[in-house]
Amino acid sequence: MKVSAIIVAAGAGTRFGTRPPKQFLDLGGRPVLLWSLEVFDRSPLIKEIVVVVPSSEKETAINIIEGRIHNEPIKVVLGGATRQDSVKSGLDAVDPGIEWIAVHDAARPLVTDMQIEAVCLMAHEIGAAILALPIQDTVKEVDKTGLIIRSHDRSRLYLAQTPQVCRRQDLESAYSLRGDRGMIIKATDEAGLLEALGITIGVVRGSPNNLKITTQEDFKIAEALIASRSGSQ
Repeated sequence: MKVSAIIVAAGAGTRFGTRPPKQFLDLGGRPVLLWSLEVFDRSPLIKEIVVVVPSSEKETAINIIEGRIHNEPIKVVLGGATRQDSVKSGLDAVDPGIEWIAVHDAARPLVTDMQIEAVCLMAHEIGAAILALPIQDTVKEVDKTGLIIRSHDRSRLYLAQTPQVCRRQDLESAYSLRGDRGMIIKATDEAGLLEALGITIGVVRGSPNNLKITTQEDFKIAEALIASRSGSQ
């Protein structure tokens, strides 16, 4: 199985509220982006890494990568206006000889080797797979005025994480479908695009530690997790 990892680092970080964006800030002694890059770089299943960045941060990304990523070829490409546009930019840059794609958010720096391997192997078995975390809390649907409409059965609800892995051809088909119909498939992740094609997608149980850094509070949690790792070694 040969997989190209598309690391999406093109977000502007408006909710986080810093410049440069959060994926280029220092976390536990190295840039947020570098944490996930190093994990994917040492995976035997990953044969290429494509990093998608904002045009304003291309040189920053190149400087982060140089001298640190050694095992696999790596490309830096510019992202688009939306996450879907940025993933498409990464997809267009993938080596034609690679059949599988793993899309990962650079803002999830604490993904592990075992998680990457598990989701890739499940995708190879059934066609596509994602990391996801079962919801533990009671879920309420609320209307625009703040009143509860109903409760939902949480036993069937999961929080999607990354990486999300699929055949390159299937992801390309999802983007072609989007263009051919002149429509925007409202999906916030790759699984949503694949669902529109009727692709079967498996779920590998994720971890709360594989959090996405969106706010300052998330960043502090990631720092604490890294500190606890160091303290236990």
